[in-house]
Amino acid sequence: MSRSFSRRVLVRIVSYSLAAAVLLLGAGISGYKLMSRYKTTIEYKYQSALNNLSDYMSNIKSTLEKGLYANTAAQQQPLLAKLMTMTEGAKASMGQLPISGEQSETIQKYFAQIGDFSSFALTKLAKDIPLSDEERETLSIFYEYAKELDMSISDISAIYGNGGIDLGESITLTGNLENIGDEVEELTLDSGFREMNEGFTDYPTMIYDGPFSDHMLRQEAMLLKGQKEITKYEALAVASDFIGCSQGDLSYDGESGGNLPTYNFSGKDIYITVTKVGGMINIFERYSDVHESKLNFAQATEKAKKFLKQELGNDFSESYYVNQGNICTINFAYTENETVYYSDLIKVGIDMSSGEVASYCATGYIMNHRKREQSSPVLTQEEAEQSVSPLLKVESTKQTVIPNGGTNEALCYEFTCKSGDETVLVYINAETGMEEQIYIVLQQDNGILVV
Repeated sequence: MSRSFSRRVLVRIVSYSLAAAVLLLGAGISGYKLMSRYKTTIEYKYQSALNNLSDYMSNIKSTLEKGLYANTAAQQQPLLAKLMTMTEGAKASMGQLPISGEQSETIQKYFAQIGDFSSFALTKLAKDIPLSDEERETLSIFYEYAKELDMSISDISAIYGNGGIDLGESITLTGNLENIGDEVEELTLDSGFREMNEGFTDYPTMIYDGPFSDHMLRQEAMLLKGQKEITKYEALAVASDFIGCSQGDLSYDGESGGNLPTYNFSGKDIYITVTKVGGMINIFERYSDVHESKLNFAQATEKAKKFLKQELGNDFSESYYVNQGNICTINFAYTENETVYYSDLIKVGIDMSSGEVASYCATGYIMNHRKREQSSPVLTQEEAEQSVSPLLKVESTKQTVIPNGGTNEALCYEFTCKSGDETVLVYINAETGMEEQIYIVLQQDNGILVV
């Protein structure tokens, strides 16, 4: 009887053990597949950003060279406009790469200076004032550095583009170099960009009185002024509370420098950063496949606004959006007394299946939001509308504050206009009546963009 009982017990133990092993194996395979998919997604984003940066840099170099030879405003203006677009793209692409703030700051400043100079030069040409010899020399300096930078970025792109080493692995290498023997070559993005920074040792610091100075890049975050620095453990608590998970579900991924230092964390399909000063959420992304869309744009906007009201306690107005992979990313600007402040930008991505927040970027808001002195327009709406082209039909108007170079802002009327089937946004300075900006609105199947 005892022997029979023992045999049954043994059979059960073996059966349960085999079942548990199968479950553990299945869970392991599932977890591995999920982690592999997550890693592939991150690597794809890094590779795409590096390829885009290389393309932008090549275009910047060739456009600067053409700018040296262009001798009339008709030729110079489109080149300068292209430079503004290319440098913004290069800055955005570089910001998506796993590079420390220390190694990216000088090159980001270079891109910012080209963009600001181009904006300034376009304003001069619009007033029929030709570029001076000194300003042409500035273009020449930009071009000489562009040649070196283009070659260096192309080399880095070639190294990481041949499949030999993942960009994502470079983050791990960066954090563990002290544990690697001296005989191992340092194959990280930081090492490549460090060499490029060294090439900028003689680069002139261009501090001008005009809107093309680079103090926007150096400025401290307006919203965080006077606030205290927190520890990484306090930041971990902020991050876990924002996500609604336990602190043990997140791992510490180090710090980012630059003019907005952050603590960085990651978890299962999650990446989040918290500002070192003030402890604010700066960036949040949840990586997941969304297979269907149950919401429309109006519903997604309502959910995003509700989230922003709970998170920040302020009002925001939506502008343009993009819907990719059933994630609707909407751009919002801070709004007070029916005036929209376009410097204070926030992006919110809404999962169009569940309605949950899938992404969040508050960098523009953190860097620029502050208590502003309320100003009243000098011109009436009707007076400002006289500056709008007669080829455009004004359909609606609202009062805005827009960035117009460096940290300067201008109070403007935003006129939404029509020209045939095309929608055009015209910004008229509410004090001077001058055209500050013109944008073309692109209505696409997956969203609304402006160029």
